[in-house]
Amino acid sequence: MDFNVWLAFVAACVIFSIAPGAGTITSISNSLNGGLKMANKGLLGLQMALLVHLLIVSVGLGALLASSAFAFVVIKYLGAAYLLYLGVTKFLSNSNLHLENSSSTAVVATSKLIRQGFVVNMMNPKSIIFLAAFLPQFINSEQAMALQYFILGATVLSIDTLVMLSYAVMANIAKPYLSSPQVMVMLNRVFGSLFITMGVTLARVER
Repeated sequence: MDFNVWLAFVAACVIFSIAPGAGTITSISNSLNGGLKMANKGLLGLQMALLVHLLIVSVGLGALLASSAFAFVVIKYLGAAYLLYLGVTKFLSNSNLHLENSSSTAVVATSKLIRQGFVVNMMNPKSIIFLAAFLPQFINSEQAMALQYFILGATVLSIDTLVMLSYAVMANIAKPYLSSPQVMVMLNRVFGSLFITMGVTLARVER
C-alpha cells in the first residue's frame, strides 16, 4: 500500500472518528459517571463492534447489507430502540453510577458496560455502509487484499480508540468541576436527551 494513500486514509479516519455520535456520547457519559476505568470498559465494547463491522466489510458482506433495504431497516430500528432505552434510563437516573467493591458485582458491571458499548456501535447500519463504501476506495486490487484490509482495519481501530479515549480523558479532567449531585443529575438528563436524540435521528436516516 502506498504511504501517501495510507496518510489520506488516516486523515479521513480522524474526521470520521471525531464527528460526534453515539460512541462519543457513551465514552463521555461513562467517564463523567465512573472515571476512565469505566469509560475504558465501554470503549472495549465500542471497538469490538467496530471490529465486527470491519470483518463484515472485509469479507464482502458489507456490500450485501448496504444493498438490502430490509436488513438496513431492521438494524436501524433495533439500534434506535436501544439508544432510546439508554436515553430514558439515563434521563431518569438521579445519581451517577457506582461500582461495588465485590469482585462478583465488578464482573457483572464490567460485562454490562462492554455489552452496552458493543450494542451501541453494532446497531448502527450507517457505520457498516460507510465502511463498505469507504474502505474499498483505498484498496489496490493488484496487491494482497487481506494485508491491505488488515492495515486499514488496524488503522481504523487505533484512531477511533485514541479519539474516544481523548474524549473520555477530557471529560474526566472536567469531572471535578461537575461532580456535585445536582450537576450530575443535570448531566444525566443532558446525556439522556442526547441518547434519545441520537435514537430518533437514527430511526429517521435513510440509506
